[in-house]
Amino acid sequence: MKSVLTQYRTKQKRAKIQKFLLRFGIFFILVAGSVLFLLLSPQLQFESLVLSGNALVPSEEITRAANNFLSERVARFFPRRGVLVFRPDAFESYILKEFPELSAADVSRSFSRELTLHVSERSPWGLYCKMNTNDCFYIAQDGVLAAPAPQLTRNAVFRITDQRTLSAFYILGEKAIEESDAIFLRQAVDLLTDHHGVTVREVILGRVFQDQTELLTNEGWYALFDERTNKNRALENLALVLDQHITDRTALEYIDIRFEGKVFYKKR
Repeated sequence: MKSVLTQYRTKQKRAKIQKFLLRFGIFFILVAGSVLFLLLSPQLQFESLVLSGNALVPSEEITRAANNFLSERVARFFPRRGVLVFRPDAFESYILKEFPELSAADVSRSFSRELTLHVSERSPWGLYCKMNTNDCFYIAQDGVLAAPAPQLTRNAVFRITDQRTLSAFYILGEKAIEESDAIFLRQAVDLLTDHHGVTVREVILGRVFQDQTELLTNEGWYALFDERTNKNRALENLALVLDQHITDRTALEYIDIRFEGKVFYKKR
């Protein structure tokens, strides 16, 4: 049999463990309760949004989308509008996904339970139309399809017609043209318009080959290049051949600027 002293020590040890567990349990309940209170307290939730920077996209639509995001719950329990669970990067990404017309969104917080959202809108550059589906969108300067284009505007502004196979998969908000290619197209259009008085009425992608692009002018001729074209040299070559070699463009059919060291052109 255990001695009385051993039994006493065992009881003391158990009492200490029980006392520790009781204190730890109380402490854990207090901490968990405090965290839940902070996460769920209306006093620690954003209640208003100040919006700026938008001109074309209605403020009501952006505000509605923002409220939808803030009304969602994290782990099915905690509202996103809570100060402690709010994630600015997730909020900005959500707004940009909802509105392809926007190129940037920047949100900041204040101690007055107010969110400030500043947005930047994409500048429409022209129309992008799919050949097979006849769907048209406003395309921004970075090549992103920014907004659907109404039927009435489809013949009134600069137009890009995409006959490439991949065009069928591009949807609103996606980049149909790489930004570097879009920049080159704008430079070529500006070069012809500003220095030679030639208007590019349409750009056709992939009519003959998938990687080829044609710039159709109001004079009836077109400039041809592809994905392998050295863009900087191509602009120089185009300006050079128009300035020094083609004095009469009335019978011109096309100018081929695909090759870095050579320029080909053909008359009808």
